[in-house]
Amino acid sequence: MSEKVLRRTTFSGRLLHFKEEKEIDQKTAIGKGVIYMTLDIVLVLAVSCSLFLWFSGSGIDPYERAMPCGDISIQQPFKENTVGLKHLLVISLGSPFFIVALVEAILHFKAKGSNRLSKFFSATTITYLKYLMIYAACTFTMEFLKCYVGRLRPHFFSVCKPDWSKVDCNDKESFIHPDDLVCTNPNPRKIRIARTSFPSGHTAAAVHVFLFVYLYLRRMAANTGIQEIITVRNVLVPLYGLWTLVTAVTRVTDNWHFPTDVLGGFILALVFVWPAFRKSWATREQIYSVRKIQPDDEIKKSD
Repeated sequence: MSEKVLRRTTFSGRLLHFKEEKEIDQKTAIGKGVIYMTLDIVLVLAVSCSLFLWFSGSGIDPYERAMPCGDISIQQPFKENTVGLKHLLVISLGSPFFIVALVEAILHFKAKGSNRLSKFFSATTITYLKYLMIYAACTFTMEFLKCYVGRLRPHFFSVCKPDWSKVDCNDKESFIHPDDLVCTNPNPRKIRIARTSFPSGHTAAAVHVFLFVYLYLRRMAANTGIQEIITVRNVLVPLYGLWTLVTAVTRVTDNWHFPTDVLGGFILALVFVWPAFRKSWATREQIYSVRKIQPDDEIKKSD
């Protein structure tokens, strides 16, 4: 969904629709801004999370494939995640909001124009909502691919704990049919997860947030020339790059994924993020015009 559509269909988009450029008092601007921002973000998150929980819980089941008896690649020990799910969600879902809010606050503070506070809330929310929607679309696609492919994780046998008395594996070249495999692990959720190795969801989420942060900060810094935004870019882009690399590498070293799963997650994120944001924040004029503000150095006094 384009930012233009979001400005027309969201509560926060109304903050840009002024019949007159009459200055709104600060208290009203903050009140409306916070309420509209909260409504928009909560609605998108609630709908996305509800659909994903249904989809991943009962909407689709992983494809159960036959496996070779002698496949040692899926007999690795189970390890806890180095980058846990909560950690991943905080960084990939939560932190972009604060980055966008910080940069938009700097931009609007240093700009000229009426009702900049209301426009700050609108720009922050619209940018973050677009990020959330692309993130959700990428996540749904990832879950579909995981179930469609049904690739077993490196630690599959450690999680499944097969009842080997019911499996004939005297010939290591033979295959175990899914109907013959009885997992003794009483937790069906863990067994389901162990069947969804490709692509790597952690890698997709990490690359997703890194690409967004890189594109947003790089273009906002380069096209506005604001020193504070340049500093934010110089600090955060390397940090997010390092975190993304650590996340991707540990998916393999923790025995949760194969290298090709990680590559698949990288490509998946790239396919969603680049087309969605490749034209965003492309020029100085675009950055200021869509926000209905003007750069300070272009303001001219009128007689």
